[in-house]
Amino acid sequence: MRRAALVLCVMTVSMPALAHTDLRPDIERPPARPSPDSFTMAFTGDTLIHMGVSRAASRHGDPYDFAPLFAPVRHHISGADLAICHLEVPLDPTSGDLSGFPLFSAPREVAAGLVATGFDGCSTASNHSLDRGVQGIVDTIQILEEAGMRQAGMARNEGDEWDATVYEVAGARVAHLSATYSFNGLRLPAGKEWMAQLLDVDQILRYARRAKGAGADLVVVSVHCCVEYQTMPTSHQTEAYRALIESHYVDLVVSHHAHVVQPVERVGGEYIIYGLGNFVSGQFFLPNTSDGVIAVVTARSDGSGWWFDEVTVVPTTVMRGSYEVWPASPGSPSFERTMTTVNGLGAAIAPYEPPDGMIPWGVD
Repeated sequence: MRRAALVLCVMTVSMPALAHTDLRPDIERPPARPSPDSFTMAFTGDTLIHMGVSRAASRHGDPYDFAPLFAPVRHHISGADLAICHLEVPLDPTSGDLSGFPLFSAPREVAAGLVATGFDGCSTASNHSLDRGVQGIVDTIQILEEAGMRQAGMARNEGDEWDATVYEVAGARVAHLSATYSFNGLRLPAGKEWMAQLLDVDQILRYARRAKGAGADLVVVSVHCCVEYQTMPTSHQTEAYRALIESHYVDLVVSHHAHVVQPVERVGGEYIIYGLGNFVSGQFFLPNTSDGVIAVVTARSDGSGWWFDEVTVVPTTVMRGSYEVWPASPGSPSFERTMTTVNGLGAAIAPYEPPDGMIPWGVD
């Protein structure tokens, strides 16, 4: 990707962009624009590290190397100006105390694999945020930071929950917030409720307003919700997401958790991406649980402001056995299933057209 400067700011005042050391010199990036008036963001579905996924990564490195699993879609991720994943599971600092469903703990090498693929950051609020307790939150934030990634959805210090993670790209400041509908019945200790963000529409709107007031040009909200394996959004999902997107403070809503692809909806010229399916997982019990979407969202400016102008998608599929993530070939069952679902609410979303020279698709 073309490097997006990563800016951490306290949202009470506007701060100048901070220089960011490029930790990924090997990532191929688009040429710099002399006068940028647009940029692209890439969003992916659930990064859900079942034990089978970890075992596949162990075949590529000692102890684990996840980059080869994501390599077939690396050009789509690294080709975006800013790429955001959804990390659904906590990471273990020793990569030794691992577990799968129902209480996940994934190797720390997941972060390095995401970095090598071209991701700049992740949303981290999910129903599995508390699977390893408070220490799991602290460890996951630290592991991501050490890998050179930012995150939204978890907080290590009280007060951080108010602070959007801000990326500077093409002269625009993009604020990212993340929240989840549930922690699967687990609860944060009293007085530490701020460590992981639950979905509260009014609260998220306050955070988004604070971000806009501090100088954010665009605010993206990632939401982990609502019913698994259902391809259409629930009424609760629709109500909550429309309340966010119809405000003056949120410019894009991106959702996860269903583990199947859900539609994109256009609301007053803005977009809700209801469900991106699985980026990687060990779920193969339904045909569409191996489906996913890379949503490529284009932001534009007319000199007076920024807006998200277009959403295109790269349908993906997780390969049984290898757990590699491949673009689904046009005409394949996965591709057709995904494109039909994405357009289930009439948004007229087209497949992403890669730049000349980029290999567009992968497997049937």
